[in-house]
Amino acid sequence: MFAQAPAASRDGVPAPVNVSAPPLARTATTVVLLWDRPPGAETVSSFQVFNDGKLVGETTRLSFTVRHLPPGKTHRFTVRGRGAPGQWSADSAPVVVTTKTKGAVFNVRDHGARGDGIAKDTPAIQAAIAACTPGGTVLVPPGIYSVDHFELKSDMTLELSTGATLQFLGREKGNYPTGRVTLPGPDGDVEVDNFALISAVRANNLTITGGGIINGHGESWWPIRPLPRPRLLKLTACSDVFVQGITLDDAPAWNTHVVYADRAVFSEVSFRKVSTARGTNGDGLNPDSCRDVLIVGCTFANQDDSIAIKAGSVSPERPRRQRSCENITIRDCVVDGTLTPGAHPLGFAVGSETCGGIRHVLIKDCVFRNAASVVNIKSNRARLGAVVEDIRVENCTYTNTVWKDEPYNRGPLTIDLFYYRDFGTPDSVAPLTPSTPVFRDLHFKNISIENPKGRFAYLAGLIEQPVRNVTFDHVTGSAKIGLHGQNLDGATLRDVEIATAEGPALQWINADNRTVNPATSAR
Repeated sequence: MFAQAPAASRDGVPAPVNVSAPPLARTATTVVLLWDRPPGAETVSSFQVFNDGKLVGETTRLSFTVRHLPPGKTHRFTVRGRGAPGQWSADSAPVVVTTKTKGAVFNVRDHGARGDGIAKDTPAIQAAIAACTPGGTVLVPPGIYSVDHFELKSDMTLELSTGATLQFLGREKGNYPTGRVTLPGPDGDVEVDNFALISAVRANNLTITGGGIINGHGESWWPIRPLPRPRLLKLTACSDVFVQGITLDDAPAWNTHVVYADRAVFSEVSFRKVSTARGTNGDGLNPDSCRDVLIVGCTFANQDDSIAIKAGSVSPERPRRQRSCENITIRDCVVDGTLTPGAHPLGFAVGSETCGGIRHVLIKDCVFRNAASVVNIKSNRARLGAVVEDIRVENCTYTNTVWKDEPYNRGPLTIDLFYYRDFGTPDSVAPLTPSTPVFRDLHFKNISIENPKGRFAYLAGLIEQPVRNVTFDHVTGSAKIGLHGQNLDGATLRDVEIATAEGPALQWINADNRTVNPATSAR
């Protein structure tokens, strides 16, 4: 994203900056817009969006989807920011976008789907997908469609209309084929499973959109331990993927697993656990060995990690590494443990599968309510060869009145090289080898924490390989317990304020090259 000229100001309110429309995040009738507040404009409370000078919407967020646009037309979008009542900035710099042309439509009802919640509609939906010509849309109109497994393909759109629900039949009532896909890795070919309710393998130019719901009937699978249980949606070795607007409920395991994807956007997708039946491994969205992924404006009320960025693990049974995971941007998302009855979201994670390496991750402008964390950057000594670097978390707010710290989630801001304590504790020593995990350049900026149930932050590296170059810049708030930093080399705190109910605000153990700015205070 390129910086724009200084924001135009009117009534003392500066205009939004860096307005953009990602090329992948558009359809024949919708365009996703993103922007930033200008520096020093934290009091800007809402934004107006204009299309060719006409007001088309208002939002308090930093992204907006313009809908009901004509296909194949060019539009000029601008954004204004609101300060005090009645005070609006001038227009932002414009962004010019052309919507896609609309292809042929293949209605699943024309291929025999009933949508009555009784008949099994899988064959009809798969027939519509097979008939869909390049650039076409498979349309699922309102209704309840009982389905089991189906597969998507390249150059198509799956559109779930508002009022449409894909209701999966559940374990022992449907056909859920398993399989494996061979992919290239840095040490040679690796295999990944392809066990999912909806899957796509090596599909390019794939869009899933609409206001409909996909319900995985996860409670029929959750009693199964250990895995395998299917993902709800799995996209393997796909490219140029756009998932927009849909709701994914009650996955049997991870909700959406995207592995070896190149260029993907998830916009305004909701990941939920509605059922109160106890589930396990209920991650929301997991980009795994992916490149160039944007997650924007999504809502997470799932169970377990809301987003988990991964790069595979190694074991005697699977000795080869996956490729790295790089260039992942998460912005303007909400993680809220109050939205659904079964929600227990843990926030975002980097790891614990890190063997291929994870780098260049940006998390910004996100809100966390009654979630167990903001971010958990996690691994352990068994994740051989892992390099995790350049992770940035900015402009986020966190409030929690429900969840206590757990061994798998030690605080709102966590760096944990002893995830699950599989291989010692932060006081233990192991030989340093070329395969010892490396964590470095991890940055937290403009974050507000309110956590009366647990820690403010927990940072624990390896004695033989400390975490290097950690910065906290204007991170403030309160917690039951303060910041714990152990086995670090280069920790910088600037303008950090921590109020604790118990014990010291800062606790350091084996933390070299620390810099604590004089403006930092503890209460």
